[in-house]
Amino acid sequence: MKILLFSLFFSSIMFLSQAQQRQMRASGLQDSLLLKDYRPQTIFKNPKTLIKRAKYLAIDMHMHAPVGGNLDSIAIVQLRNMDEAGVQKTILFCGIGKTFDKYAAVYGKYADRFELWCGLDLTGSGPSTIAELERCVKLGASGVGEISDKGKGLPGSPGMHIDDPRMDPVLEKLADLKLPINLHIGDPRWMYEPMDEHNDLLFESYYYRLDNQKDIPDLTEMVTTMERALKKHPRTTFIACHFMNQTYDLDQLGRMFDKYPNLYADVSQREAYVAAIPRFAKQFMEKYADRLLYGTDQSYNLSMYRNTFRIWETLDEHFYAWDVSNTPWPLSGLGLSDATLKKFYRENALKILKN
Repeated sequence: MKILLFSLFFSSIMFLSQAQQRQMRASGLQDSLLLKDYRPQTIFKNPKTLIKRAKYLAIDMHMHAPVGGNLDSIAIVQLRNMDEAGVQKTILFCGIGKTFDKYAAVYGKYADRFELWCGLDLTGSGPSTIAELERCVKLGASGVGEISDKGKGLPGSPGMHIDDPRMDPVLEKLADLKLPINLHIGDPRWMYEPMDEHNDLLFESYYYRLDNQKDIPDLTEMVTTMERALKKHPRTTFIACHFMNQTYDLDQLGRMFDKYPNLYADVSQREAYVAAIPRFAKQFMEKYADRLLYGTDQSYNLSMYRNTFRIWETLDEHFYAWDVSNTPWPLSGLGLSDATLKKFYRENALKILKN
């Protein structure tokens, strides 16, 4: 009987794939190495291209004003790094009220290098929201953003989404003032998926998870709120940041571009997602080169800029860039064409910006 059982076990092992057998043998490592600690390093001897400066002078359409520290000193460092990286101008999201005033006092001295975008005070009535918006414009605000709605409503509002009728006069005022609005709608699809062994963005997804918030609209429903606002306000320029969180389905974003000429998207904080699908992503970005905007949404250090340039400009393969990626996916460059890079880095931004 023991011989028979051993024979059956040995036979079952023989029918396991090599990958399954390796997993069984490596079970100790799998039990001891934490996912959060996994930081692979490539050993492939393939091309590694250092892009020190953007191929064309770039405009960073998505950066948050720094929190804490001496703002005057920080601004000097930002300018130095922008100069070395070939970034001509940065859009800074500066909040509202006294927070905006604080940033305006410092960054207003560099109006040719920084554009200040304010938030929206949605805690009161429509007229008070517009009054605060106009006040910020007088202090130098040239756009609105980043305004985020991950399902619970716009910040400070009583659960309003961007398509709420109470937002109509605000969005029309933006059109009157020729102010674009940068909107963060929903979150990447992985954050809505179960947090299990099938989620291939598990660690980052768990940090930003939305699957456990059953009372909020899902990503499809959130995109629908965006579409309704686009339809109602064709004079208003909308920038959907982070590829509108459609990197899992770029064709959906393409359909939105086809329908709404007032829609743009920035690519900030989603470089790693499209660098995982470089050939398809390149086709998409070349097709919609007139509607995509360079942005980072990262710290302003040189390596961050240069890693983004490597993704957009080179054909390097299987590399990691932890200052632009929160996932252990290996990255590959898209190798965008010169014509696309010119539009993506600056020409599209210049169509939108007031200066």
